[in-house]
Amino acid sequence: MQTKDHRLIDGATGCSNQVNFSTAASQRLVVDSLTHWAERMGVDGFRFDLAPVLGRTPNAFEREHWEEQKRFFPPHPLLAQIIDLAEQHELEMIAEAWDLWGYEVGNFPAGWGEWNGRYRDAVRRFLKGDGNTDDFIERVNGDYANFNDQGGPQKSINFVTAHDGFTLMDLVSFTTKHNDQAYPFGPSDGGSDDNLAWDSGGDHALRRARFRAFWTVLMFSRGVPMIVSGDEYGRTQNGNNNPWSLDTVGIWNNWAQAVSPTPTAEPVDPDNPGYAYFDVIGATPGPGNPLLSFTRSLMALRHAHPSLRQREYGNHVLDDDDVSYLFSRPDGSHCHAGDRAVAVHIDGSGCGDTDFLLLVNAGATDADFRLDPGVDWLRIVDTAAWAESFGNLWSPDTADALHDHYAVAPWSVAVLQQR
Repeated sequence: MQTKDHRLIDGATGCSNQVNFSTAASQRLVVDSLTHWAERMGVDGFRFDLAPVLGRTPNAFEREHWEEQKRFFPPHPLLAQIIDLAEQHELEMIAEAWDLWGYEVGNFPAGWGEWNGRYRDAVRRFLKGDGNTDDFIERVNGDYANFNDQGGPQKSINFVTAHDGFTLMDLVSFTTKHNDQAYPFGPSDGGSDDNLAWDSGGDHALRRARFRAFWTVLMFSRGVPMIVSGDEYGRTQNGNNNPWSLDTVGIWNNWAQAVSPTPTAEPVDPDNPGYAYFDVIGATPGPGNPLLSFTRSLMALRHAHPSLRQREYGNHVLDDDDVSYLFSRPDGSHCHAGDRAVAVHIDGSGCGDTDFLLLVNAGATDADFRLDPGVDWLRIVDTAAWAESFGNLWSPDTADALHDHYAVAPWSVAVLQQR
């Protein structure tokens, strides 16, 4: 793209170049490249950074009419050609659906998956106690308003953290970014000032509990979960939320942490004792790293239950032929704006699976959830600190049976499975 006097512009990407996808030639360049990577190199899916650039037609407007240049067109021929290619080769096409010129989550045409930034923000806000209940419910239930015309909830790529921003451990350990550190954790420029983060009051055990709570909500949400490498064992960047320019030992995965009961006390680099992680989570009840054991078990649980991996939305009716997510307050009544404790009944009977109750307490006091006395529930997950000696998980064979009610600790999530 160029200005009137033929100078190159970069208004949307921040990457020093911006291609004009108005022409058949530029569109063919993209499609031919994808075809080469798929057919000759075996790539089975693509995630497009700053993807709205693909859906603009600057040649349709006067140069430097910037508001018109910023317009995004869901029926753009290139977006359609990419999906045609995906169908031919059984590829996944995923958009980062925003750039510096616009936020287009939910606006891409059918067939596109999209990073769901609305999910990220809603879950971050709710689990730090903001009480944005309606927004939380909508996103956990697959964000129907934005993705029902995309092809189903599997096109909503749910995430809490990405390569841009805090790691998950840093999200529960820092309230503000710390990008001005010395090497190897900084310095770096940029990074959002609005992270929807909370340092958990400096409490190591609470940070570990909240880390597990985020993981649990993500694994039980309708849609496709996405994680950042290292979040499975609690990787930290010492609070740097924009390390794109740092190819340093402080930002790399440190696999010694993955097997350590004191992961943030591990040396950053054995050859450089002056480098150190902030010890944000203290000692865990080892052996090994129980955060990694917990996340592996949660992923195995999701893999084992088709009710958690549905391509269709439910209709909010129990015991029919779909999987419905039903939301209520702890006393069983309808949710209200501002509620900080929510029960999610996942009805798995429609796909031949079991039912689950996800009990979420994003408040500072215990939340006592009322249970249907006619149903036997088994407690299989509790993210609270008191359950760390049990690994925060129980198999159905060893889980306690619950009746009438269950109290969930502050800032914690419990999962019950129907017997």
